Amino acid sequence: MTKIDFLQYLIEFELIDSTNDYLKNNYKRLPNFTIVKTKFQTNGHGQFGRTWESNNNENLMFSLLIKKDLPFLVHDVNPIIISTLINTLDDFGIEGRFKYPNDIYIGNRKIAGILIETKYDNKQLEYMIIGIGLNINQDFFNTQQAISLKQIINKDTNIDLVFKRLLKHLSNNVFLANLIYLGEENEYQTND
Repeated sequence: MTKIDFLQYLIEFELIDSTNDYLKNNYKRLPNFTIVKTKFQTNGHGQFGRTWESNNNENLMFSLLIKKDLPFLVHDVNPIIISTLINTLDDFGIEGRFKYPNDIYIGNRKIAGILIETKYDNKQLEYMIIGIGLNINQDFFNTQQAISLKQIINKDTNIDLVFKRLLKHLSNNVFLANLIYLGEENEYQTND
């Protein structure tokens, strides 16, 4: 078993309506683990159709496509993504906390959001799309409930650096989830 290189299928846009929507509309022709990343979304959204506020080229916005052969169990995806975001923030000395159902907060202000969308066909997973928005260099938000990395550490941060660190944590967390799953599966088979 090896770690997944999540950068192997990266599609980058300057502008797009929604990274999740792009993957939903094109998942059949795209390879497993395709990532769509953008500098700006015109129709970025979160759970329940909530809008995602972001200035152009100031925050990290991307979506990951996982098709059929999941590298982990479906119910493990939320803890994997939460841990990935918490680990990434920890790299910058920031202690984040998870707020149910899909947000990462610093104190009482939101720094990241997660949107997971799935499609099934006869109980068989067609795709899982994991959208992530992480506030990095934005100074001002229309809502006082948001905060960025820049507002916490008082300096701009290279968005691509944060993206690569996040993907490294994601690869490590997926690898760990696989090891746990294999260990449980082997234990179950041994106890038969």
